[in-house]
Amino acid sequence: MKQSRIPLLLFLLFLVIGGTAFSAAGNEPSLGNSAAASKEGRVVVLGFDGADARTVDELVREFPGRYPTFEKLKSEGTFAPLNVVASPESPVSWASLNTGMNPAKTGVPGFIRRLLPEGGNPMPGFGYIVKDEVNLEDVENAPIPVWSAKSIGAACAALGFVLVFGLAMLALRKVVPAIVLGVVVGGVAGLGGAKMRGELPESYPHTGNVLMVDNFWDYLARHGEPTVVIDAAQAFDRKAADGARVLSGLGVPDARGELGNWFVFTTNPDEFKREGRGTNTAGTVYRVDDYDGVIETKIEGPPNFFREDQLEVEIQAIDDKLADPELDWQKAPELTNRHMELKAAQKELGNTSVPMKIELGSDQAIVTIGSQKQTVKLGEWSEFYELSFEISKLVSVDAVTRVKLVQLDPYFELFVNVLDIDPRNPPFWQPISSPHGFAAELAQECGRIYETYGWPTPTMPFKDKEVAPEILLEDVEFTMKWREDVTHAMLEKSDWTCLMSVFSTTDRIQHMMYQFYDPKHPLYDPAEANRSVSFFGEQVALGGAIPMIYQQMDRVMGDVLSQLAPEDTMLVCSDHGFQSFRRQVHINNWLAENGYLKVKPGVSKKSSKALQFIDWDETRVYSLGLGFLYVNLKGREPRGIVDPADKRALMEDVRSKLMAATDPETGAKLCNDVYIVEDHHSGEFIDLEADMITGFAPPHRVGWSTSSGGLYMVKNQNTGLDELGPICSDNTSPWSGGHVSMALPDVAGVFFSNRRVQVPDDGVQALHIAPTVLDLLDCPVPSEMDLEPLEFAGANR
Repeated sequence: MKQSRIPLLLFLLFLVIGGTAFSAAGNEPSLGNSAAASKEGRVVVLGFDGADARTVDELVREFPGRYPTFEKLKSEGTFAPLNVVASPESPVSWASLNTGMNPAKTGVPGFIRRLLPEGGNPMPGFGYIVKDEVNLEDVENAPIPVWSAKSIGAACAALGFVLVFGLAMLALRKVVPAIVLGVVVGGVAGLGGAKMRGELPESYPHTGNVLMVDNFWDYLARHGEPTVVIDAAQAFDRKAADGARVLSGLGVPDARGELGNWFVFTTNPDEFKREGRGTNTAGTVYRVDDYDGVIETKIEGPPNFFREDQLEVEIQAIDDKLADPELDWQKAPELTNRHMELKAAQKELGNTSVPMKIELGSDQAIVTIGSQKQTVKLGEWSEFYELSFEISKLVSVDAVTRVKLVQLDPYFELFVNVLDIDPRNPPFWQPISSPHGFAAELAQECGRIYETYGWPTPTMPFKDKEVAPEILLEDVEFTMKWREDVTHAMLEKSDWTCLMSVFSTTDRIQHMMYQFYDPKHPLYDPAEANRSVSFFGEQVALGGAIPMIYQQMDRVMGDVLSQLAPEDTMLVCSDHGFQSFRRQVHINNWLAENGYLKVKPGVSKKSSKALQFIDWDETRVYSLGLGFLYVNLKGREPRGIVDPADKRALMEDVRSKLMAATDPETGAKLCNDVYIVEDHHSGEFIDLEADMITGFAPPHRVGWSTSSGGLYMVKNQNTGLDELGPICSDNTSPWSGGHVSMALPDVAGVFFSNRRVQVPDDGVQALHIAPTVLDLLDCPVPSEMDLEPLEFAGANR
């Protein structure tokens, strides 16, 4: 084994000695105090995901003096509802806000959209990301040059020969011995280089961005205005223009390349699956065993895609040989046995992993993950663990995570948070910032590691009822703190003229805490709503978590405002607002009941998913996604029956009936609006969008079953058979606040400015933000943006 590593070590030595030029070519701009453009006044944009205009008004009226920044900006600057685009979903809204373009131009239709596979039926798919593979030749920042193994070997051999020959001549002053030594060492270095190149995979699993246009910071940077953006939603996997430094937010995968995998390890005897029980979202609960106070298990990282590819290549090579009619029959058994070994290895490969050892105490546990050991007290969180998952000898995925010791008695339980990509060393094939090194520079600048997964805070474990509210609140506080640290580190710099920083915690708290805030919510429990918890250093009732997160928003805004110069402009915006989500609307059930959709006979709960239940020959309209309706159109859908000439009349008919519909149980109106998309959006990507988008009247929201293209089924108590359920039902999920699929005026976001703005007659629109920022910095507004900049009542600069 030692001998086999000698060529690799020699190669690395030569690469270090001779690779200075290669390294220098990849240098990226630092965060130093370089001179900003010589203008008076800078622009700061603060984003608060989900901040709601109605809630701000209510809180300011109910608690005078508690929200001083809100009050100050309402009286001395500008406050207005921010009218958002349809669909009011974060990736859609932020993409439009950041670009100044409607969704038909951005190419971001929603979290979920309809796919039309060739030869198959419509099906749900991701609308804001693309899960694919990226080839080595298409990525930057690889650890070594991506030349072929032969070229790498030749370069290393040449470098080795020249280096050793030169040293030998200096030491020996004899040509022949120097040549011999140079040839020997050069040959070894060449073999090492070629072998090391073989450790660099040719393709990588990758999460791509569907955004098709530039963000406002790209225009600013090209105009000479240096810009910094922190936690930019729907900006991942995009190379920003030179002069813009962007830390990506919503859309960034976790270190496993997934959508926020998290874990619970427990000795709970009711959990019997040691291989892990999947939850409704992205969690896995593992049953572990305690042997004399010690638990030994592992944490799984990303798939070992390199080894998977190696096995697949070798298996295919053997298949080709076995299929050769001229194969020597004596070699066939050997090849067959090898084929079986490789198939077995392929089956058992699994994910990369690091070991975890837990030594239990009376009120604490010593938790060792990989080589890192921490003592974690009962009820407390650990510091970050820094993990590395080896893909090959040259490639690894570095991750960070925190754990919380939930309980020790009557059984042990440990919560392991999402494995975030380590910002100090993100994978070169999955950038989390632009330039690539900006994430690491931020970590150094603010003196801390931070989370990078695009949906931080454990809303999903809470939704799955696997963790208590305290875990969510504690992590929200942690997340907001590091984002403040990063923001303030940037505010202290003078190397930008525009800074945008986005905080997501307002959204996360409202999604999960409305069940405690809204006494009319089906899950509302007065005792639980009044239970006291610690949140941002104060004891608050669970029902006070939403007012508290707005108090933190107010504080952050005030802190930033206090650091600005008189000539600076601060804009505050959100991607949408919020409402209580009490009632689900099962759109496909409504369509079936009203004759627009035909359900196949004999459908059960099992077959009621992903549009499998539809009789396409008699269906005119169907639904999937977050309030999206699609016409079963001839020439577009695989089995379309609606003539394009009849499409408009059909949509108007559906809209009219939905607007007149009521909740059969409560009698409340279902819809305040239904948006026919072609009337609101225009652009080359309009075909990615739905034909119609619901505008439900709060507290109604699209049902969970519809989101994935399903029917709501219930069991008949008399027959025991599954049958079509009612159109509406209570929302009994902890995901108790919502905004998607609701009428836009009911989920208006917020707009604040420290300067007085002339609010247009039709209000401030999300599409105003990008052109306004450009105009404030004297950057021409591109014609493709949909609206003109807002006008300010006084001088801005």
